[in-house]
Parts: sequence; structure tokens; C-alpha cells
Amino acid sequence: MEIRSEFVIVNDRSIHVRVYNPDGEKTAICWHGLARNGFDFETLARELAQDYRVLCPDTLGRGLSQWARDPATEYNYPNYLAIAKGICEHFNVTQMDWIGTSMGGIIGILLASGPFKDKIQRLVINDIGPEIPADALARIIDYVSGEQPGFDTFFEYQDYLKELYGIWGQRSPDQWIRMTETSLRRNNQGQFTVHFDPDIIQKSDETVPVIDLWEPFSQVSCPILLFHGLLSDVLTLKIVKNMKRSQPDMRVITINDCGHAPGLHIPQHYEPILKFLS
Repeated sequence: MEIRSEFVIVNDRSIHVRVYNPDGEKTAICWHGLARNGFDFETLARELAQDYRVLCPDTLGRGLSQWARDPATEYNYPNYLAIAKGICEHFNVTQMDWIGTSMGGIIGILLASGPFKDKIQRLVINDIGPEIPADALARIIDYVSGEQPGFDTFFEYQDYLKELYGIWGQRSPDQWIRMTETSLRRNNQGQFTVHFDPDIIQKSDETVPVIDLWEPFSQVSCPILLFHGLLSDVLTLKIVKNMKRSQPDMRVITINDCGHAPGLHIPQHYEPILKFLS
């Protein structure tokens, strides 16, 4: 299977997209969470690539994508939607299935209820809802906008990631190494640190995540599969129940031993997605 990296220019910014099975007839787009990157979908993408061309972008300011020159006007959902449209135009995507984790799920909801209403055929939302509890939102903002950590060694940084993302689900030693390799950069002091621009979210402006999506969510007309990490503070049982009232045909997969958000990297996670999309 061919896997390649492409850099797509959208709004004068270079956006990295990892492409699996570039000649596949159907397209699936996998969009990551707020402070992550497209490599989070490596396992799922390889499974999907048996039947799909799979596009896994790094959002502006994350991974290998360019950072914003004006964070206050570029790190927001309208711009992320524009970037998604630009990526689809570049790859000539007219119909797609969308898998979105957290922020990627929000982008999916906004697209599937608006500009891509007739283009997104199936929507997978991973542990996010039309609202985010205040405590969870405050935790996310504090983590992303706080001082970025620095570590002298690779394995010190790996231990830091394990504390943050162990709640995503069990990983083998090799999986942790690969996740660490794709989640770091060197800072100005030569230490390992996180792979995102510290300005991707700011407490005082519109880069703060959307927290009221009930109307757009109700307008989604394609089939929906919702993943819910039972231990999640972002997607609570109350929100899941209200989502089900709004979209009675929505399927829900609950992962009992996960918080925010299931990693979609083990069979228990990705097999329901393969079944849903088929």
C-alpha cells in the first residue's frame, strides 16, 4: 500500500496531509483533535485504505503544517472549514466519509450540517458533542495555552505523553514509541516539546472551541456513529442522551475503559467504524 505526504497550499499556508492508498476510488477524511496531528489515525487509516483513499491532515499549527502568522484570525473554526474545503478541492473530493476526533468531530458536524451537507455520506464523531462542560473546557484551555514543557530525553517525553494519553486506550511499547516520534519537536533550548503552536487557543478570543452546536447537529442528515469514552469529562452521559434525542437514528459505541478520547488504534475501537462505513 502506498502512503505519501503532500503539502497543500490553502489560504497561503502549507497544510500537511498524509495520504493512504492515493488511487482509492472512495475517500475517507480523518481529522484529529485540538492539540494532536493526523498520525493519530495511522492504524485506522491502514485498515480503511483497503477500500478507501484516506486523507489525514495536520490542522494549521499542528504536526508538519505551517503555523499561523496571525493566530487570532487564523486559529478558528471558520478558517478550519476553509482549509477542509481547500484540501477537498486539491484532491478532487466530491463525496466522502468523515471521521473526526474531538475538534475534528466539531469540524465534521459543521461541514455535514452546512457546506458539505450533500458531500459527507457518513459521519463518525469521536468523543465530542454539541456542548463541552465548563470544567472540561477549562482543563483543555489550561493545558493547551499553558507553558509548553521541555524534556531532555526522548523517554522522559514519552512518559509525559503516557500520563496525558494513557486514557485513550492500551498501547504496546512499539506503539508508544511511534506515537512519541510523531508528537514532538525541539524547542529553542534543544529539548523535546509538544508539536503544536502554543497560540492555537487563546482564552480571550474566538480560538476558544465552539461550545454550542445543537442547532447544526440537529441539521446533520447523513448516518452518524458516535464514539463515547465512558470516563470522558468532555462527552458526558447526559450529553450523549441529548444527542440521541436530537438524532434518534445515531448509533452509539461506548468504550468503557477510555476517557477523552478513544484512540481508534485497537480492534475494539476501529472495527465498529469499518462495519459502519461498509
